[in-house]
Amino acid sequence: MKQIITGLLLLTLSVSAFAQKDKGLNSIAIPQSKNPDVELVPKKEAESRFQAIDFSPSIYDENKPLTFPKENKSFEIGANNASVKKEVFANPREIPKNALPKNHGDENTKVFRRNQSFGEFKTKSAMVKILYRDHMAEDGDMVKIYINNMVVVAQVQLINNFRTVEIGLTPGFNKIEFEALNQGTSGPNTAEFHVFDDKGNQITANQWDLATGFKGSVMIIKE
Repeated sequence: MKQIITGLLLLTLSVSAFAQKDKGLNSIAIPQSKNPDVELVPKKEAESRFQAIDFSPSIYDENKPLTFPKENKSFEIGANNASVKKEVFANPREIPKNALPKNHGDENTKVFRRNQSFGEFKTKSAMVKILYRDHMAEDGDMVKIYINNMVVVAQVQLINNFRTVEIGLTPGFNKIEFEALNQGTSGPNTAEFHVFDDKGNQITANQWDLATGFKGSVMIIKE
């Protein structure tokens, strides 16, 4: 019986000592520092991965204002950019000269704006027979035919087939003229002519290229 009581007392003392030891550890308090120079450092916040944009004015803003390029040039890989020229667009109201019919584009060309003389020829024939035609495309070329300033044919259109006119000669000089009344649709006024005597012998042949209002002439001298 003594042994049982003694064991219970030892067990009770052991449990009490363990409880006292544990209670002492939990009740330790850290006194607050009384030093005014020591401050608690606040916990540092995590830094952001993105840098804030600075919208403060720059010293360059007044001296160098923001400007934009006047011209947007495109470059191609492999191309020689130094040789790239600015693309020029045609004005839709401007029509290239070479796109117009010749009667507009070439009317002021000096080579056609002049009278053409095809020489002097002698004959004993009492008349001449003249064959004439448009040796280029039929584009409506028209002519007037004179002899010594008198109208023989007031108006005739040139076609690709030869037309014929017979003109009587007077002794001496007989000036035969072909006046270009227009230049058709693809000027100048173009024609080919052949002059024959009354026996069918050819006296002369030639071609003309005339602007409107100019003349081609040949002088026939009757002996």
